[in-house]
Amino acid sequence: METDPDTVVLRRLSEGLHGATLLTLQCDPGRPGRPFGANVVARLGEEGLLGHVLWSTACTPRNVDAAAFRDLRESGLYLVRLELDGIAGDAARLRELVVVVHTLRQLGLLVTYDLDLFDGSPRENLVVLRTIVADGTIPAVFRCGPVDGPPWLRQFRDELDGAVSGFLRLSGQLADAWADVIVGERLLLELKGVAAHRIALQRLTLRANLELLDLIGDSLRDYELNGRTSLLTAELIGPRVDCLTDSMLALRNRFAGANAASLLGSGIRR
Repeated sequence: METDPDTVVLRRLSEGLHGATLLTLQCDPGRPGRPFGANVVARLGEEGLLGHVLWSTACTPRNVDAAAFRDLRESGLYLVRLELDGIAGDAARLRELVVVVHTLRQLGLLVTYDLDLFDGSPRENLVVLRTIVADGTIPAVFRCGPVDGPPWLRQFRDELDGAVSGFLRLSGQLADAWADVIVGERLLLELKGVAAHRIALQRLTLRANLELLDLIGDSLRDYELNGRTSLLTAELIGPRVDCLTDSMLALRNRFAGANAASLLGSGIRR
């Protein structure tokens, strides 16, 4: 597919996702008579790619309509990157975000996002993060961008950035585990034990999310009250991350072992 103003191909081939061809495509906003993403579906059809590729796109929560996105899923959409500008501190848009995330996950779509914890109020951004990852099907991730604020906030940002790196690596591995399942199902691989694996993965993701977000909230409160915290030391955080990582690796290895024939036959290597 050629790059043009209507369809932008950012990534063509992904290794480690069952040999699937994955595209990242830019959808036109919806308008009366032409739902969100209609340009992509039309172009994929013209190129003979419908049913032969999986693709992702970015959108705002207000772009998401359940019926339209169900049709996009049937046309190969597997991942949605939510744009979160303007949501922090807006109660109505937070409620909207809850519905949108639930809708996308009910459709079996992966959800990603980009959140700078220090772009505005860390507390308000933490609420947004909790809203997105509340059900345990989406790992908690964030960036620690530049801080425009008092010295204690800059110090907190610097300390947090280093302290939670292990948690964020774990979140990346959990995201990969979810992608393995979703893409495997979309490719109609004969995977065994998917239901039990999903439940175990959701529980583990929820546990990791809660530990990370509670750590952020508690250490932020310490800084707000005392200008320092004792919660972000490697001695406290390291064993917790190691335990969660061991659980995650054991879970993925069991699933991969039970499905070795399907996964190896599709091109994935563990």
